[in-house]
Amino acid sequence: MTRSTKKSAPPSQAALGLRLDEKILHSLDRFYPGSANSVALAAAKSFARGALQKVFVITGKPKSGKSHLLRGVYHRWPASKKEKRFFFDAKDGSGLPAPLLSAGLERPSAGAPVLVCIDNLDLPSGDADKFYEDVFNLFNRLSDSGGCLAVALRPSPAVCAKIPDYLSSRLLTGMVVTLTKPDDEEMKLILDKIGADRSIGLTPKARDYILERSGRSIHDLLELMDRLESSLEPGSRRVGLQLLKRVINWIQP
Repeated sequence: MTRSTKKSAPPSQAALGLRLDEKILHSLDRFYPGSANSVALAAAKSFARGALQKVFVITGKPKSGKSHLLRGVYHRWPASKKEKRFFFDAKDGSGLPAPLLSAGLERPSAGAPVLVCIDNLDLPSGDADKFYEDVFNLFNRLSDSGGCLAVALRPSPAVCAKIPDYLSSRLLTGMVVTLTKPDDEEMKLILDKIGADRSIGLTPKARDYILERSGRSIHDLLELMDRLESSLEPGSRRVGLQLLKRVINWIQP
């Protein structure tokens, strides 16, 4: 007589491969500001409507939400044509993309002006001197044509030693906001709010497991909660520790 062994079903491939659309994932409506960053979020929304200065600068420590806020502005921008919005991460290339160096940045005949977003402005790869000269020239071209510039970096341009004075002085003509990473109590409230927006409840152990084992950004928490939601059984809206560990193991790189 042989003993049968019960095998658990493999996790769903759909859950493994889940990736929300970029526009949804980085929406300004999915940015959870806590009490410290509500002013910054309001400023980002106003800038995306064209209601503030032509320059918007987002500063803050790592994991404070700078990239999320910047991408949210990019996706909220009411551009009439996709090519009139540009997003570039300074860490991902050796300089500004060719369209920003050679293409015309004049205001479209109809719709919003051109928007250029540059993330990690203080962390350029390649030749930093040339990069900042290119950004300075880009700034001037945007100013002449009525275009807008939004950037994200860690320190304020006023104290960032990497950025030359000729560029930092231009950036400081715009609106500068500083994001603060939420403290532990705010992270608990934000995590509960993320779950409530999806009608998902976390058990106390599951919530503590998430918050104690990560220096997660809010963006990471959003992505994790989306994956948890996709893994729930039909009719179930409660996430316990067992399901949480299983999903986290699935998404480890």
